[in-house]
Amino acid sequence: MFYRIISSFLGIRKKSELSDDLKNISLFKIILLFITLNIVFISIVLIITSLII
Repeated sequence: MFYRIISSFLGIRKKSELSDDLKNISLFKIILLFITLNIVFISIVLIITSLII
């Protein structure tokens, strides 16, 4: 579902499909997405800094 929302923001999907996806988002899914993005970002930063140092 998150892939469909990102595709909508990039203009690939219709606005009606985006509104349907946004209605199906729960607080748990938002928190899960936030935690996942943070873990990925922190991992990338740690990998880059370990390669430089």
